[in-house]
Amino acid sequence: MAKHLMVDLETMAVSPEAVVLTLGAVHFNPYGNGYSDKMYIRFDLDDQDKLGREIDPNTLDWWAKQDPKVMEEAFSPDDRVPLKDAIDQFHKFAWGCDAVWAHGSIFDIVILENIYRQLEKPVPWQFWQIRDTRTIFDLGWDPDMPQASKHDALQDAIRQSVGVQNIYAKLKIKPR
Repeated sequence: MAKHLMVDLETMAVSPEAVVLTLGAVHFNPYGNGYSDKMYIRFDLDDQDKLGREIDPNTLDWWAKQDPKVMEEAFSPDDRVPLKDAIDQFHKFAWGCDAVWAHGSIFDIVILENIYRQLEKPVPWQFWQIRDTRTIFDLGWDPDMPQASKHDALQDAIRQSVGVQNIYAKLKIKPR
């Protein structure tokens, strides 16, 4: 059975050095339905500030226009995990996956890889394992993703994994 990882970040900038607010991730089988495990982490912001990670005023302005409930979840000071501990937890969760998906190949993955470099840790995937939902969703079939709050990292990861599964089914892609 394939073990894929869908990851989604909510951040305070759009650069590779962005401060990460939250990370949502799920293990899923692209040939199946649903997900097998989930992870949600609120990253400590002070740790990232000490590393010189970026906060962009334009991104903060964008956040101010989002659903207040979603914004409160992303910015809540509760249950923040120190950066090194958060990456250690995510590393264990991501280890051994056959593929790593994100909604765009040059955002979430690049930010995570940048954090790994700053912490001098190896990333838990190879470059050839990276997959991009935007490309598969642009093939012309509706991914039929469930409606959920956008910009909630875990809900986005779940939605996007369902979208990949739906497209695989429509394309009749068979397991390797």
